Amino acid sequence: MRTPLMASLLFLMMSAPARAAVPAGFVETSYSSSSLTPATGMAWAPDGSGRLFVTLKNGVVRTVAMKDGVLETQPGTSTLVTRVFATEPAVHTNSECGLIGIAFDPNYLVNRYVYFFVTVSASEQRIVRYTDSNGMGIARTEVVTRLPTAGNNHDGGGLGFGPDGKLYWAIGDLGNGTGVDADLTSLAAKVGRANLDGTPVNDNPFNDGVGPNNEYIWARGLRNPFTFTFQPTTGLLWVNDVGDGYEQVLVVNRRSHAGYNDYENNQPVGNDYITPVIKYRTNSFDSRNVTATGAVRSGGVTTFTTATPHGFRKGEKLTLEGVGDTSFNGEFYVASANNAPTTTTFTVAQPGLPDAASGGGSATTQALGGSITGGVFYDATLFPPEYRGNYFFGDYNSAQVTRATLAADNSVATVDEWGTGFASNVDMSVGPDGALYALGYTNGVVRRVTPTATGQKLVVSGLNLRLMEGGRAAFTVRLARAPTAPVTVSVARALGGSEDLRLSGGGTLTFSPANWSTPQVVVLEAMEDADAEADVATFTVASEGLTAESVVATTIDTNSTRLVLSTTRLSVPEGGTATFDVSLSLRPSSTVTVTVANTQGDPDLTVASASTLSFTTSNWSTPQTVTLRASQDADNVDGTATITLAMPGLDARTLEAVEADDEPLQPTITSTPVTTAIAGSNYRYDVEAVGRPQPTYSLEGTVPQGMSIDATTGLITWTPSVAGTVDVRVRAANGVSPDAEQTFTLTTKADEPPRAILIRPTQGERVSGATAEFFGECEDDVGCTGAGFYVDGTQVYTDVNADNRFYFGGAPALWDTTGLSPGPHTLRFVVVDTQGATAEATVTVCVGDGSCEAGGPDAGTDAGTENPDAGTENPDAGTENPDAGTVNPLPEDDSGCGCGAAPVAPLAWMALVALATRRKRSRAS
Repeated sequence: MRTPLMASLLFLMMSAPARAAVPAGFVETSYSSSSLTPATGMAWAPDGSGRLFVTLKNGVVRTVAMKDGVLETQPGTSTLVTRVFATEPAVHTNSECGLIGIAFDPNYLVNRYVYFFVTVSASEQRIVRYTDSNGMGIARTEVVTRLPTAGNNHDGGGLGFGPDGKLYWAIGDLGNGTGVDADLTSLAAKVGRANLDGTPVNDNPFNDGVGPNNEYIWARGLRNPFTFTFQPTTGLLWVNDVGDGYEQVLVVNRRSHAGYNDYENNQPVGNDYITPVIKYRTNSFDSRNVTATGAVRSGGVTTFTTATPHGFRKGEKLTLEGVGDTSFNGEFYVASANNAPTTTTFTVAQPGLPDAASGGGSATTQALGGSITGGVFYDATLFPPEYRGNYFFGDYNSAQVTRATLAADNSVATVDEWGTGFASNVDMSVGPDGALYALGYTNGVVRRVTPTATGQKLVVSGLNLRLMEGGRAAFTVRLARAPTAPVTVSVARALGGSEDLRLSGGGTLTFSPANWSTPQVVVLEAMEDADAEADVATFTVASEGLTAESVVATTIDTNSTRLVLSTTRLSVPEGGTATFDVSLSLRPSSTVTVTVANTQGDPDLTVASASTLSFTTSNWSTPQTVTLRASQDADNVDGTATITLAMPGLDARTLEAVEADDEPLQPTITSTPVTTAIAGSNYRYDVEAVGRPQPTYSLEGTVPQGMSIDATTGLITWTPSVAGTVDVRVRAANGVSPDAEQTFTLTTKADEPPRAILIRPTQGERVSGATAEFFGECEDDVGCTGAGFYVDGTQVYTDVNADNRFYFGGAPALWDTTGLSPGPHTLRFVVVDTQGATAEATVTVCVGDGSCEAGGPDAGTDAGTENPDAGTENPDAGTENPDAGTVNPLPEDDSGCGCGAAPVAPLAWMALVALATRRKRSRAS
């Protein structure tokens, strides 16, 4: 039976999230589910089915379906109905690691492939693929493996398919500067590019064959490209790169160099360097002084000259103030920014004002946040026409959504804050209903933004489609409001478009007063042809009395022939042979010769037959067999070699050959024991040993009560009840003498109390406004479960999560001080660990403009715990935190990402402590 106390706790933690603020003329609707946290990304299935895929940090993929044109919820509530699509078998979730990227195959309507970017260990990330089978992910395939990570932060996670049909991904510098600058050996700090089967593309810019470069590299110099998107109209790759000093949106091309870690927003000219098209100061703003004669207006265009290089970008919004002639002052967008070679001038439009000259004053940028997250181009017709092609992106720290408009030449025209209160925002997307959607990380919230009122019109989502040649793609159509009578919509290819693109389904659609809001699907198909040129066609969506809309479809040409291997890894018995088969993916235009050779590794592995293969226009699809041999040798080590298959001018393929040594090998334990344990907590040590045959494991001698080992896997588990020391002896045996033994002393310590570290605010800090910082960390030998936030002795919030960082409000900058009287106030930060022990830290702050002298210089020192940051500057607060626990996938948000969606009452906090205490007692019993 659930007690009233625990029911209150659950109710408070599941309260509806605060509503975000959007511009006049729009409305935001929030949906939520406790099953959608912590969320890292989202994407709509491109088949028009109305299914939203949400990736979770812990490796689970869930879907939410549309019902009657809106997301399906439990009856009478805003609680989403979710379903499990797939669960990754192994996920490393420390810091920013986890399941952090999703993309649909460009030919998803045919092959049903969904791709995911996942951290599988502290040293490896992978791109995996599932087949969508009736809403369930099956046939898991590892497409790209051995992608780098340090198991902490800056793992990237951007994933998508380019207009060339290739697979792209992005990885950061792993939090430690790996792969930066001119390093072409590591995929860290890079955008990578592969064929759909995971092999590197031959025309990747740094592909040097057998040289030292990593063949996958497409672009470089990125700090933490958490998300990216391909612009629908141009196919250009827009990367959101989380910064150290600047958040940057970069348009990345082949060979592009973003300059990190030497440059941010000050990249030089040449050597493939690129500058951001959008930038903003991380958790701050830029201000530049205008020279004494640095304001000159001529013909409605004003040129400003700054005393130092300004770093402003076209479209950036500036506040000009303090100029001697006040007609120059106000808010303006940068019309041009001469960043090189003239780095101190920029222009703004001031039409209708007389020519004049003045100077002095300053130009100041907007403060947009400090952790750029997901972005999306608006590619639908529900919003007003001026929104088409706009770029929206979120920021985790500020909870803002920013809107960028583009000029006719695709340059940025304006950049403005568009929405606020999008708490813990990590990703954005445009739905099949034409609405703009935003996803929250910590609160399981999906936000839907729509216009408040609109006349009747055709709502088309997916105005720019790309189809694989020989494949299909879809867009959706619905009405903006209920009709009074049935409405018929027709779809047809416009004159002049390529006949290789045609309708496959949905040429005539009917909408009634009952189904007007449900998106209906139009399917296009692209015929295969002999040329290598992209085909383009426009399809017109029309209905009598309504404005027609146009959808532009472009093919992804797939005429290149590639090798098809029956396997990518082959075991060859020592002294024996093994075979694999080879064929071509498409009919070649002429005879193709393929060479097969050992290009790296153990020379005992050789090509025994078919080192040269010949494929013609007739036999290209008939598999040919290659035989590998492993020579007998004197050692008992399994050798490996890379077998390369190459075709002139076409993509090469590689196969890993492994020599299966047949000689017995005595066991050797290779793992290092875990020698400390905590009373009342689970102890685990996974013993690893090598040998032939595979060893089995046992505990020898006097075995501590309750300790056990899995004979097959070697996993030791134990829950010690008291402090002390025990000797442990492990044996690994496989019948080959001698057995392997490992002996170690295991020391069990009593659970230590936690340590509370209040990071912000600091002692004596002056705070104000609705977005003040109030957060800290809990250090503990086992783990922490929550923190309580007190103001003047009254508990005002509880953050409950399994991380070591806790925030007032559950996310950065959510402490509203506007209700506090000006003057001194005492803050207390209380943490509790998994065993129920608590610790606290206290400071006195000054709110608003009030006098705080009465507090005294020593008022509010830490109560029983050290606070090394008290009274000192904390330059990284709200930005960099590479070690922040295990549930934070976000770039530089410093959040720890608590899951408390609403303030928890003191009574609920007591229940939390009591629950942790009961857990401690149950473990010890």
